Amino acid sequence: MPRGARTLDYDEPFDVTVFDLLLPCRNFEVKHKVTESGRVSMTAEFLLRLLRASDGFDENDFEKFFGFNADERSFVLREAEEAGYVERRSGRLWLTAIGRGLFKDSEEEPVIYEVEQRTVRAGFDLLSFAPSVVESFTKFDQWLPELEVIETARVAAARDTVRDKFRRFYGEFSAKMRSDPQKRRFLYSVDHVEPGNRFSNVVRVVARSRLRQPSTIEPDLSDWKVGYEIEDRGEVVESCATFLAGLSRDRHPGDAIGLNLLNEVAPEFMASFARGGEISPGLLLRRGLGTKTNAEIPSAPTYTDVVAGSLFTNANFRKVMDTLRNASDLRKARPKSCVWLVPQISAWGTTRALPVMLDQITDRLGVDDQQSSEDEALRSIALVAGRPPNHLREAFDLVVSGHDVAAIPPGLEIMLVPGLIAAICIHVPVEAARAFPIPVGILTFDDQVIERIQSVLQECSRYYTVADNGLDLTELRTLLDRSFD
Repeated sequence: MPRGARTLDYDEPFDVTVFDLLLPCRNFEVKHKVTESGRVSMTAEFLLRLLRASDGFDENDFEKFFGFNADERSFVLREAEEAGYVERRSGRLWLTAIGRGLFKDSEEEPVIYEVEQRTVRAGFDLLSFAPSVVESFTKFDQWLPELEVIETARVAAARDTVRDKFRRFYGEFSAKMRSDPQKRRFLYSVDHVEPGNRFSNVVRVVARSRLRQPSTIEPDLSDWKVGYEIEDRGEVVESCATFLAGLSRDRHPGDAIGLNLLNEVAPEFMASFARGGEISPGLLLRRGLGTKTNAEIPSAPTYTDVVAGSLFTNANFRKVMDTLRNASDLRKARPKSCVWLVPQISAWGTTRALPVMLDQITDRLGVDDQQSSEDEALRSIALVAGRPPNHLREAFDLVVSGHDVAAIPPGLEIMLVPGLIAAICIHVPVEAARAFPIPVGILTFDDQVIERIQSVLQECSRYYTVADNGLDLTELRTLLDRSFD
């Protein structure tokens, strides 16, 4: 095994890719009553009211009336007895003189709690109706995919749903509303719910799989919420699973062509991954996952290495940045642009990791005296098949689209920082005729491999002819050719 490799656990989950998805939410104006904590609990209060209406209540009947078990009954009775409001005689419950004194003339409630009318703006997501707060958004964020509302009937009956959920999560809301943390308040009633403005939150979803069955993808939301919070948001998890399932695709004839490109750009390195004259994505996947990516291990990227999974996973993000830093320190090169051939894969790049990675890459780029201010602004360039999605327009400085790209394998992805690093990956179903496409490929700062990958990218770039900034074809060709210098 190569240096830094480890024994594989075929049942250990690994990250396939990362998405940031919009969670539809809404604010609701909730009018409700609260009571400040007093000398007894609200359950004991209702016991006092019951005994006032029928003094001398049988203890067993009291247990059945409230639906308590023996422990719950003992707890409530002990609280009322210790306060001196209730006494027990001959198996029956009676109000003491102090207990009767809690009730004012013509009043049905004991004077223990002060009831206050409150109005609060409470945010809930529209899938699980769990609490949500308004978050800050960038222009990129607003174009992320939105999770589908599966149970539309609950949204239609939002007022009733919010009533129940406000009671369920009142402790979470009251902690934020409480001016005096020493005073505990109890929810007394929910009187009116009025829908307000809609908003969205961003949910970080990591698509994960296992080597034993790489065609099966599961959503992991642990980067978004902790365990007990996710349990309250089962509908969100279900919607994320539905989103991932919708991204599965059939094997394509271009997949074999794309895998063969890996062999063409790095024939010596890829020799060990060939079976029967064809590159095995399963072997690439196992090799990529067999390389240690622990953050505590000092980084020493090799000239060419396998990458398994999206470049946006935490492990691969670090690997890209470590390789870029290593290459920059060795060569002191400062290319002018980063060029990215976007694969023809649904929802590619719908993660906040994309603009962050582009920012860190462009920090390593340079300028020259002949570069105009307009050229200087075009430091990240995307080549996109078909109509460019809006999130890519926001992430990249320039998006170039192509509508006659049948000659390019649909799963092909190339990221090039000329003279420094390059990554070439193929998004392909692994060990299944139809599955979520898993990216497998190589990341390199080997000069010869970079030159070959650049030649492939330059050839592919000829199919991309429409720039979103209005450049004509001649100007666009000149710009792209200069970007590869």
